[in-house]
Parts: sequence; C-alpha cells; structure tokens
Amino acid sequence: MRIGIDAKSYFQGPVSTRIVLQQLLPELLDGYPEHEWIIFLDNADRHRPFPFMQHNITLQYVWANNNLLSNVFVLPYYIKKHKPDVVLFQMFPAFFSSAPSVAFVHDVLFKEFPMFFTWKERLYFTPMKMLTRKADRAIVTTAYVANDLVKYGYVKKSSQIDIVPLGVSRRFKPIEQHDARLLARTKEKFALPDEYLLFVGRLNVRKNIEHLLLSLALLNNKTIPLVIVGKEDWKSPNLKAIISEEIHRRIIFTGGVSDEELTAIYAQAKVFCFPSYAEGFGLPPLEAMASGVPVVVSNRTALPEVCGDAAVYINPQEPQSIADAINLLLADQVAYTSKRNEGLQRAAAFSWKNCATRLMDSIMKPAAHHQSI
Repeated sequence: MRIGIDAKSYFQGPVSTRIVLQQLLPELLDGYPEHEWIIFLDNADRHRPFPFMQHNITLQYVWANNNLLSNVFVLPYYIKKHKPDVVLFQMFPAFFSSAPSVAFVHDVLFKEFPMFFTWKERLYFTPMKMLTRKADRAIVTTAYVANDLVKYGYVKKSSQIDIVPLGVSRRFKPIEQHDARLLARTKEKFALPDEYLLFVGRLNVRKNIEHLLLSLALLNNKTIPLVIVGKEDWKSPNLKAIISEEIHRRIIFTGGVSDEELTAIYAQAKVFCFPSYAEGFGLPPLEAMASGVPVVVSNRTALPEVCGDAAVYINPQEPQSIADAINLLLADQVAYTSKRNEGLQRAAAFSWKNCATRLMDSIMKPAAHHQSI
C-alpha cells in the first residue's frame, strides 16, 4: 500500500499538529515497513534533516506558506504524481484528489466558541466544512470532537468518523526517574522554587489564565508560586492588568522552553492547573499525570473524557472553584497521593503506539474500499 502523509508541520507550525506528527511518524514508519510512504514536507524545511530515510520512504517538499491553500491547490498535483492509495491530510483535505482522502480534524472549537478566536482565524477555517465533507473519512481524537463534526455538519454521516486518542510521550515521567542533573539545571535556569503550581499551554483567552491568576489570592497557602510555561498567542489576555500587587511576586513566566526542560518542569511541580474553557483533547493534563503530578482541570468539553476519574475538576468560570481544588490537593495528603497514582495509571493508557494502530485501521478503510471497486 502507498500511503501519503501531510506532514508539512513536522518541523514548524501549530504546536498540536507538530506534536502529533513528531510522535506518530516514528510509530508509523518504523511499525509498518511493509507499506510505501510519501511524506509531504514544507519546502522551507529542506535544510532540516528528516530523521527517517528508509528505502520505502519518499520525501516530497511542497509550498506550504498556508496549509489550507497548499492542501487545496498544491498537494493534488503531487498526489497525482506519486499515486498513493490513500492520503492523510491535516485539518483540510483537498477538494479534488486522485486518491481517497482522510482528514485528521483536531477540533472545530471555532464553531462552538467563536469568542475565543480572531476574525482571521474564523475566516481561515470557514472552508473546512465543505472540504471535510469531501473526505472519505475523518479522524478525531475524542468523542466530543466527533459529536461536534456531526452537530455542525462537517461529515455526511457519523459512520465516516474514527476516534483515535492521542498518546503521551515516554519522556514524561515521575521525578524519581529523571536525571538529577537535568532537574537541577532546569531548576536553576528558570529560578524554580522547591514547590510550585504549574500551567503549560498557549497564553490565549481560551486557556483561561486570568481566572487561574485570580485564584492565587484565594488559596490558603499565600506563598506558593505559579509557574506559567508558554508563549503569547494571537488572542492573548492582558495578564499584566490582572496580576495584582498581592500576587505578582508569585508568578514566574518561563516563555518557551525546550522539550527536555519541559519534562523537568513538569516533574518538579506540586500541582498542575489547566482551567481551559474548551479543548478538543487536552494533552498537557496527561503529560502532567505521566510526570506524577496531580491535575486540576475544567469540567468542560473533552477534558472529562480524556482525564477520567484521575483529575480534580473545577468550574473554569469561578476562581474560587479553582482555589478550592488546589487547596484540597495541598492540604490533604491522602487525596494528593490518590490523584497522583490515578493520574499515572490514566496516562499509561494513552500511548502513541496505540494511536498509530488505530490511525492505520482508519486510513486503510477507504484505501481498501477504493481497491475493491
């Protein structure tokens, strides 16, 4: 079977898509050597060494300044050239494709929560409904997103959707399994205290950093700081206006960090806080769980589906609710240990190998159907 993979964001692009590609491709390319692979990459990344160079892999560099336009107008030419039996697209499948197509749709939150997106983002995603309906199948990561695709008419019928949960990288692990030198080096570089609360994610309105900051003044512990890992996004809140004199010394912004540093920051945290208003999946809470850190998350959208019984849930609209959950974990050692152990077990259920297996099952369906006609 010849399989095409839209991997234009492998080196740079949206964080969620990049993580998925970097974790999935090793499982696919090493795990299924019997297939031929056509990997579509961004022409701007020609100078970057692609880590897989097996004889059954063909690299095709394409114009990719705009993922939508590239998928609709550029990829069809190369699909016709390479003649794959099926192509996996990221978000936007081609309108006309000479091969069966599968759309990997991470979410359609811009439909249900337009207030969290800029008008440019909403405009950019407008053609997605028409294009996804042209695909032979759609892959989503949660039942929540699957329901949204049906609800908003992004598929012709629900049977076209396959749910493929993401995995958690094995590099996220409890503190006792880490190299002590890495932990110390990271702690010194970012001036991390012995105990801290942690948030990891893009700094935009949807992630609800504001209410997390406001909850700090409501904690019983008046000294524990909050470490915020992430970069400002297109629609960022005015955090400076929220940070009061009372809490400003308890806030540590790291900005962007390396993958290695991120694992060390996770492992040394006391509690992970993720009060996001809306998520199509929500990988950071699972990464925290895999690091042996109890998590506080919103009781909204896909987060309960992903985190199960292993998290402490909050109402993201109420800072007091966030504070109550953190207070519980900081004050009750039995509850803390219980959530830590439940989190480790929960995270272990999400592997990239399982993700790759289910993804292959999905993309083989339209290829097999097309060959049988």
